Amino acid sequence: MTIQQQIANAYRVDDSGGSLVRRLLGAREFGVLAATVVIFLVCAVGAEGFLAADNLLSVAQQIAILGIVATGMTFLIVVGEIDLSVGSLHGFLAVELAWLVTKVGVPVGAAAPLAILTGVTIGVINGLITTRFKIPSFVVTLAALAALRGAALLLSDGVPIRGSRNEAFTDLFAGSPLPNLAAQTLWMAAVVAIGASVMTRTKFGYDVYSVGGNPSAAAGAGIASDRVKVMCFALTGGLAGLASVILVAWLGSANPLTGNGFELGVIAAVVVGGAGLAGGTGSVLGTFLGAVITGVITNALVLFGVDGNWQQVATGLLILGAVMLNHLVARRSAHGLNA
Repeated sequence: MTIQQQIANAYRVDDSGGSLVRRLLGAREFGVLAATVVIFLVCAVGAEGFLAADNLLSVAQQIAILGIVATGMTFLIVVGEIDLSVGSLHGFLAVELAWLVTKVGVPVGAAAPLAILTGVTIGVINGLITTRFKIPSFVVTLAALAALRGAALLLSDGVPIRGSRNEAFTDLFAGSPLPNLAAQTLWMAAVVAIGASVMTRTKFGYDVYSVGGNPSAAAGAGIASDRVKVMCFALTGGLAGLASVILVAWLGSANPLTGNGFELGVIAAVVVGGAGLAGGTGSVLGTFLGAVITGVITNALVLFGVDGNWQQVATGLLILGAVMLNHLVARRSAHGLNA
């Protein structure tokens, strides 16, 4: 059986019999979609103003950066690795962009690609250290988390830096090209669509699933596992750079503390979306739904007047609940295969 066939089987919906609902329940993302609908309905009924168009558009705008970075993290978690430094990297790259424009005088048209390239480079470094020295990515990126946060504080002298005032830059990354629809949301939609297509329709996507699901079989099939992992680290870093560019265009400045705790939200979106931390399972569509769930819950807590500190509590509980659910689903699937 080829790798492509293995992936197709992993996502196949059993339509040999039973009701439509029963067949849909076989789809990997259906459970996440059902949870999204339920949470949305609860918020719509219980939170006054939740269904207002301005509020829903605001939620879409707020989850844009999360959805972009979480798309990269999906590839990384599916391949069996993790990046705890994305929050600090996001903040550092935002500071770097503002610093290049304001302090050095680099045109924003050149500074923005440089920030994205820096993200890719840092991702490659994390990946090479992880794969060449066989150090767990948890440890490598935990060290990077601290180093990048310190670098952001050093580069900015601990104070926010004003970003670019270039109108074309602002319009491209944070304007409203369509009525009442922010550019951030469109960027997220594009990243999610491309990421989903790459993961499900390209050889690279098949390789990611294969390396994360069965490293020994992947090696036997001639897949360069280390190279695939480094590419996933690079992709995550590059998307963190894109998110930083969008943030600076949106806010007009960069704060060295940006992204503090952001990695929790990113990981929550991926795990809530159905990805297993052991690797081999997950999808970009599921991650997008996970980001929607976290964004809706956060917005509902604000509308309910709940203390903002409870948002972190909710995120932690979401991660724990999702991991437990994924574990139970994996056990039931394994039991079904052995039956």
